[in-house]
Amino acid sequence: MKKFFILITIIFIPSCAPKPYYVKPSDWKTPESKDSVINFYSRFVKGWKIFIDPGHGGQDRKNIGIKKRVVEADVNLKVALYLRDYLTKAGAIVFMSREKDTTVSLQDRVKMATESGADIFISIHHNAMPGDETTFYASTWYHAVEGDPGFHPSNKDIARYIQRDLAYALRISGSLASFDGTMSDYLVYPKQGFYVLRNATMPAVLVECTFFTNEHEERRLSIDEFNQIEAWGIFKGLAKYLQAGVPKIELISDTILTTQKPTLILKVSDKSGLDKQSIQIKIDSLTIPKDHIATIDERNFSIILFTPNFNLNPGVHTLDVIVRNKNGNSSFPFRRNFYIVKQTGE
Repeated sequence: MKKFFILITIIFIPSCAPKPYYVKPSDWKTPESKDSVINFYSRFVKGWKIFIDPGHGGQDRKNIGIKKRVVEADVNLKVALYLRDYLTKAGAIVFMSREKDTTVSLQDRVKMATESGADIFISIHHNAMPGDETTFYASTWYHAVEGDPGFHPSNKDIARYIQRDLAYALRISGSLASFDGTMSDYLVYPKQGFYVLRNATMPAVLVECTFFTNEHEERRLSIDEFNQIEAWGIFKGLAKYLQAGVPKIELISDTILTTQKPTLILKVSDKSGLDKQSIQIKIDSLTIPKDHIATIDERNFSIILFTPNFNLNPGVHTLDVIVRNKNGNSSFPFRRNFYIVKQTGE
């Protein structure tokens, strides 16, 4: 009886991690379609002054991916530079706290933004969860909480628009700590918040695109095209925010007055119209009642007339106003001083 021996050769293939998965934006099908999106939003973005702050850098390079594939400071800069390019192409005027791997203090970042005269401040970061390799999400941060003196709704408005389009572009969720992915910086530093948001002199947000402490996300962050997608999400969110309009407030009445209960006049410009229920007016931190406020609607603007229900003593007084348009966007911080003077002979 013959015996047959069959030699079976087994080839062992070393296991390897799956290829990072991401989806190109649908409007990137061709270079022309991508340009058409930028051209569409240029009518809303053109002329706006945007300050972009790539976080960390220079001597601050300690935040490194879980597999050491990326350094946060470098990814922040790459995303910021792509965002700059998109905004510039759309006609925005862009300033940056750094354009290379240099050290910039928090104080200098705020100072540069203030001196630039920028309208909006955007700080670009990527997040970390030491000891937790599973967590990742996108989050966009604003300063303070409603009811706190440091809170202004325009910051949260910008955060909402950026967060929505960023999370969609990256195909990830927001944090479970928030229904819409926007977060108050008081969650990290109660009653203080982030330095750059607390001290910004213009509406400001801080974006944490995703986590470099998650291996899957770190792999994606190491891919240049993915960094472009991150910037694209931020760009489209900001562009849609500007498309929805920002009410512009002007004090058109005199600022030197002689009566203790003067009637002051504001002009609010916005193409979508003024949400009359949103009007909040304070003089010296005292709220003007709704029944002391009147409005007149004109095409593309409204006139607001109001008279305090209390006497104003001679001297300087501070006026604070917040309104929203019919798209839900709040006006930028508006504060003006006016003066009550005694009439000659009084």
